Parts: sequence; structure tokens; C-alpha cells
Amino acid sequence: MKKYKIFLDDILIGTTNFEFADVPMGVVFGKVNFIDIENPYLFIKSYYLKNKTNFEHDDCEEFLTSQIQRFIKVYKDNNEELIGWGAYLSGLKDDFQIDFMGIKSDLMLAEFPHHVKQYYGETD
Repeated sequence: MKKYKIFLDDILIGTTNFEFADVPMGVVFGKVNFIDIENPYLFIKSYYLKNKTNFEHDDCEEFLTSQIQRFIKVYKDNNEELIGWGAYLSGLKDDFQIDFMGIKSDLMLAEFPHHVKQYYGETD
């Protein structure tokens, strides 16, 4: 499974494999595997506050989610940026998920063929 790098602006915060997808909606999502971040909740919250981000939900160090953020960047293993509407992070303490939205069908097919096959019930 491919690994994608997650950045907040120019800060590498972790990786994901985008284990899941909603193919018709052009959405992929997966677990965030943080790199050298001791408290992901506090790190993300402080970054969002610094960038004047509105929270969809913030439950005082328990659960955090926001709207799509342009400063969240995702890169493929060849360092090419994944293109779509954008991404948001949501999670509980140190267990976060990234949702990446607005992936066009040709990119979905090229980059995530396993999700497309699964959606259409195809097997190898």
C-alpha cells in the first residue's frame, strides 16, 4: 500500500496509507501516523489557532475536527502534491484521521485503483 506524507505548511507531521475511500464522492481517508509529535491534539490545536482556523468541534483535549484547511498538504512518494479540494484532520488525543476530498475521477483511478476496484466489486 502506498504511503503519503502529510504536511502542515512546510512541517512534516506524519504519513497515511489512505486505507479507505468513498470513490463516487472523490474522498480518501486514513489513519495519521505521526512523526516526532509528542501530543498530536495539542500540536494540531495550537497550529489551527495560530492560523485562525474555525473548529467544527473541540472537546477540551478529547476530540478535535475542523473544516478543510489549505495549509494541510499531502504528497505522494515521488514528492508530487496530491491534488483535490483539500484535507482536514480529526481525532481523539493521539489517534487522528485525515480526510482528503475533491479527487477527480481520473486521479482516483490512477492513484487509488484498489479503492476503485473494491467499489465496483472487482477482484484481481
